[in-house]
Amino acid sequence: MSRKIALSFQTRKAHGASGFIYSRESDSAISSGKTKRFIRLYLTAVLLLSLMFTVYIWQSTKMVEVKLRIQQSSKFSEGLEMNNAAIRAEISRLQSLSRIENVAKKELGMVVPKRRYYLPLPIGLLKNQ
Repeated sequence: MSRKIALSFQTRKAHGASGFIYSRESDSAISSGKTKRFIRLYLTAVLLLSLMFTVYIWQSTKMVEVKLRIQQSSKFSEGLEMNNAAIRAEISRLQSLSRIENVAKKELGMVVPKRRYYLPLPIGLLKNQ
């Protein structure tokens, strides 16, 4: 019974200018609600920060992978360019006229034709035959 009296005395004493009367029980309920809201807000902030950090790390990892691929591609491209230059030099060497003439003479046994002179014949001479 003394406890009820003490609570009713405190509720009358806690009557503020706004006209709201609260007791210890309602004050602890409000405090508990604020604590839960604060904890929920804190956990949400921690979750968002960890998510942002994870995304940042993932992006950094992907950037390193992309840079590595670019380096590998540039090395491969340089190798192809060198190979291309060597092939062009080989084509140029094989297409040179002096080489073609040497191959024709030595390997195929061809000779340079001698000069031939063509004499025009009268038209009537061909009809008689």
